[in-house]
Formats: sequence, C-alpha cells, structure tokens
Amino acid sequence: METFIILCIIVNVIVMAMAYDTSPSSYDSVLTVINIGFTGVFIAEALFKIIAFGIQGYLYLGSNKFDLFVVGSSIVDTMLSYIGK
Repeated sequence: METFIILCIIVNVIVMAMAYDTSPSSYDSVLTVINIGFTGVFIAEALFKIIAFGIQGYLYLGSNKFDLFVVGSSIVDTMLSYIGK
C-alpha cells in the first residue's frame, strides 16, 4: 500500500503542476476532479491507518502528523475552491 500511496503523491504533484494561467475552464475542471480523487485516496489512507493503529498510535509518528495536516489542508482547499466559485 505504501508504494501505491507514494505513486499517488507523485502523480498528484504532476497533475497540480499541469495548471497554468490561461487554461480553459474545462481543463481546470478536469484537474480539479482528479485532485479531489487523490484527496479521497489520501483521506482513505489516513482513516485506514487510524483504524489500524488507533489515534494515539497513528499520531505517534511525526510523518503521520504531517500526513494528517496535509489531508486536512486538502479538505479545506477543496471546500474553499467551491465556495470561491
């Protein structure tokens, strides 16, 4: 599973890098949907780890704390992007 998540992170970074200023709205919409899909994968990963390790076990590692911060930030970013439209 770890390899799959790393691959998702790499592809997500590539997708985020594909955005540009004069892009058509349909192109931006596709990138947004892909980004939401990756956010869902990262939420699922965090939930699976929390279920497996418990909240204290999950938060024991600094990398999981950072992961949870990134997932939370992604959720806020997605919500704000829809509010701003």
